[in-house]
Amino acid sequence: MGLFRGMFAIFSTLILLIGCDKFDDKVEVSAEQQAYLLPDRQTQNAQLQQQSANGLSHEQLYQRALSLWPIDYRELSIPTSLGQARVIVAGPIDAEPVVLLHGMQANSAMWYPNITALAEHYRVYAIDDLLGSGGSLANTDITDMTQVVSWYQELFNLMGLDSIHLVGASRGGWQATAIALAELNRESSRIASLVLLSPAQTFGWIEFSGDLVSSILFTLNPERDTVRESLQSLSSNAHQIDPVYLDQYVAALDNDPIPDLITEMRPFSDQQLQQITLPTLVMIGDNDIMNNQDSLDRARKMLKSVQVEQVQSAGHFLTVDQAEHVNRAVLDFLSQ
Repeated sequence: MGLFRGMFAIFSTLILLIGCDKFDDKVEVSAEQQAYLLPDRQTQNAQLQQQSANGLSHEQLYQRALSLWPIDYRELSIPTSLGQARVIVAGPIDAEPVVLLHGMQANSAMWYPNITALAEHYRVYAIDDLLGSGGSLANTDITDMTQVVSWYQELFNLMGLDSIHLVGASRGGWQATAIALAELNRESSRIASLVLLSPAQTFGWIEFSGDLVSSILFTLNPERDTVRESLQSLSSNAHQIDPVYLDQYVAALDNDPIPDLITEMRPFSDQQLQQITLPTLVMIGDNDIMNNQDSLDRARKMLKSVQVEQVQSAGHFLTVDQAEHVNRAVLDFLSQ
């Protein structure tokens, strides 16, 4: 048995190294962004999958989870007024830009079920939020969500992005909505369209439920052995979530269980939502503990140009529960 395990380990390593041959810096970076480019770490990130999560640092766990992206990517580290921003870049350099904003207690690794479809047609910039568990690091206290919104606008300036499709999931959906509103104060908004995937507290308050209590309790006391069971309140297909991602997710919860500025995320007023006239797609799951049919009804009523959909057999983790359907719907919407 020991010989078999040894041969299997060698075989797995060879397969991993062969697979890493495709990581050959195929992702071009504009001259404007060259100064922010980090050394290519895709091969090293992939090799971290061969190591146990125990003993790895938070940065290593993040890089290990990022290796779930099955395509070429590059990482940017951008100095900003609030700290260092980490941005993951993929897709053709001359394609229309899509900016991805991840959910609460997550990072850009969460887009691993979606990035291949998106990057085939668009230049994708996945931004690690300063309040998340990824590579962005604040160097000052952030006391207001308006600071975070302004930070994203600062990043768009630094990266030279003049027109973008903005895609946000969960808290990222709330932030995307807030950014779209802030952009109205500019002479010309950079947001070409808006995609909100299970946006948290955007169209209404989260309703109290047993599943919500269960999710909060797990957040306060995360256990790796019970994570799939606990995530059933957030995901209709928790068994599909990659264990490498779960390793990082649980470690992040254990490190910072209370989401920063969660009380700042209040539903937007009728007046605010009615100001958003750009094309918008809103998608929620039929088992979403943070949204329901009332959310879609309010989005349909308040937004001037909106498509809404309730996806079957999906929870709050819409992007993994029904990844193929979501990918197709988002691409169809963006191509209009």
